[in-house]
Amino acid sequence: MEKKKVKVGFFSLTCCEGCEFAVLDLEEKLLKAFDYLEIVESRVLMEKIKPAAVKLDIAFVEGSVISKHDLDKLNYIREKTDFLVALGSCAAIAGINGIRNSLPEGIQERMRQKAITPVKEKAYPLSSFVKVDYILNGCSVNELEFLDFLNKVLHGVIPKLEEVPVCFECKLKGNACLLLKGILCLGPVTYAGCGALCPSQNAQCIGCRGFTKDANFDSLDNLFKEMKQSKKERFNLFTYFNPLPKELSVLKEEK
Repeated sequence: MEKKKVKVGFFSLTCCEGCEFAVLDLEEKLLKAFDYLEIVESRVLMEKIKPAAVKLDIAFVEGSVISKHDLDKLNYIREKTDFLVALGSCAAIAGINGIRNSLPEGIQERMRQKAITPVKEKAYPLSSFVKVDYILNGCSVNELEFLDFLNKVLHGVIPKLEEVPVCFECKLKGNACLLLKGILCLGPVTYAGCGALCPSQNAQCIGCRGFTKDANFDSLDNLFKEMKQSKKERFNLFTYFNPLPKELSVLKEEK
């Protein structure tokens, strides 16, 4: 008897859909997974969309919630899936869309005056409105991490998010610490899982995978101060992908 395939859907809220294209980069590896998956919905992966009246086993949702349309779609997806995965930074932490949340009040006021009524004043991650069963971080999502997740789920194993920072992966790779070179880096407070992609190229980590739960923001900010970085520069870096940590609220107040 043929084994029942896992029914999967890919959905996009407000985003660039880069995470789904990252999944496509898996090419032949993804094709092999189709032996065990049935893609029921995907605007990117399917030539024609056939609305899924059936219950989904897994729904991958990318993008953040910035409108009533996004929220209605998210609630619809949550109702028909057993397992919802936030795919990428926009879904997990509001990502690039979330930059608007930290803009100066004057700019936000002008945006509110020109905004179309259904658009929300802020960008929200999926977890602000529905239960999220798993998070695949990154901008865009790491395709190998996605494949590892898929492989484990198909074998009945739900992976756990590694509670370690990017610095851990830098040490594994033998990277010289960017902070010691005088380069601002959020590696000490950002979730690993990317293989320390940016620091390995001598580029600063800007926190696209979200901040760790036990992050010591005060210590890192004090180091940035010693590096002669202004409040504006520190504020901009900490809020590039993430909400400003409450420990650093003074940066916003005095910006």
